[in-house]
Amino acid sequence: MHALTASSLLRVWERGAWQSSVVQALSLLAEAIPKTAVSDLARLPIGRRDALLLALREQLFGSRVQTVVVCPQCQDSLDLVFEVDQIRVPLKSETQEECVCDVDDYQVTFRLPTSEDLLMVVHEPDAAAAKQLLLERCLLRVVHHGEATTELPSPLAEPVIAQMAEVDPQGDVELAVTCAACGYQWQVLFDIASFVWREIGAWAKRLLGEVHLLASAYGWAEDDILRMTAWRRQCYLDMVQG
Repeated sequence: MHALTASSLLRVWERGAWQSSVVQALSLLAEAIPKTAVSDLARLPIGRRDALLLALREQLFGSRVQTVVVCPQCQDSLDLVFEVDQIRVPLKSETQEECVCDVDDYQVTFRLPTSEDLLMVVHEPDAAAAKQLLLERCLLRVVHHGEATTELPSPLAEPVIAQMAEVDPQGDVELAVTCAACGYQWQVLFDIASFVWREIGAWAKRLLGEVHLLASAYGWAEDDILRMTAWRRQCYLDMVQG
């Protein structure tokens, strides 16, 4: 994975400011893995894409993850701190192109969802409709009593979705949380794509603030300041700020 410079990461952040989280994730990976076409990245199963994002996040900000969640029962805020390795799932050498789920009298053959699929449903305002559309895109064959059919009964959708998550666990990471205030326990979905983009946004704003201070103090160009190491920039900032 290519090491991103401050300038290149800022460019990706600026371009992606108003894009969906799916496009933002692909833009980050395209910058970090320049020899792989964006179209190929978009066709990766979500778990493989997220494994790459985890590796990129670790490269950019280290292995420790800190985030805040709100208890759905008492509305108290909780700080979550964990290591990347705690949510990293060992990837199989090969990804199954087709998976089969037997439920009731149906045999359902499906493929794993990709970023291409998410791009087709990301603007659907109704979450349930988006979930159904995503499932339909991933269904390859549905057989009932040996006969092919074009429909999957709605009660059977959840077992198929559950097996998708089982086959591709990196794409469906949930954190077990217990509220320290009220003791409520629940599962929190950890979306690495949205999380790392928020981290990059906070980093970018801090960096632009540093550039502003140094440019104001010394008259240096932005590119010259960005080419400095973070340690060297901080040395100058310490002198400017006294």
